[in-house]
Amino acid sequence: MPDLNVGGQAVIEGVMMRSKDRVATAVRRASGEIEIKSDDFISLTKRNKFLGLPIVRGAVSLFEMLVIGIKTLNYSASVAAEDIDKAEGKEPNKKTNNFMMAVSAVVAFALGIGIFFFLPLLFSQLAGVKKEALWFNLIAGVIRAAMFLAYVWALSKFAEFRRVFEYHGAEHKSIFAYESGEDLVAENAVKYTRLHPRCGTSFILIVVLLAILTYSISDT
Repeated sequence: MPDLNVGGQAVIEGVMMRSKDRVATAVRRASGEIEIKSDDFISLTKRNKFLGLPIVRGAVSLFEMLVIGIKTLNYSASVAAEDIDKAEGKEPNKKTNNFMMAVSAVVAFALGIGIFFFLPLLFSQLAGVKKEALWFNLIAGVIRAAMFLAYVWALSKFAEFRRVFEYHGAEHKSIFAYESGEDLVAENAVKYTRLHPRCGTSFILIVVLLAILTYSISDT
């Protein structure tokens, strides 16, 4: 029976899956070949007692997934770039910059907090709603949810991102197949639904909706 504690993410022309001790990424090359990269992974919450404490481990796990997500996206982008270079007769560039990868993770985290948390509060203030009022938190929450939905909708209008969204569905199908104990091949995955109950995007939307209710009865 497989370890059911599995998550994943869509990448460029591929899928990443993560268990408690490994991260594997499968990317389709221009030739149709599937390239697989698999690495050991031990969470910081398992290596450090303090980082494994409740609440702390949640923040650490969130940041770890952000780093893993950026790392696997960069890997899939490098594979795509290699194929383009080969098609153009250029020498593929396989160098990776770990420092820039770390900077990207920090910037992405900061932008996420700034855009989806502080910006809605600023809009509520500009609307002239008193901060202590119930309406302030309701308006900020609605703006936050609207911005998130608009963000996802806008991304879907770009062909490159639409393709990644399609692989998001493939990721869900792959996890369903894995959790059912089947081999991870297209013939097994295709029969499952693309809607997964542990979808991270759906989780974010649920958190946004719960935040509207929570902040409506407490001070932001």
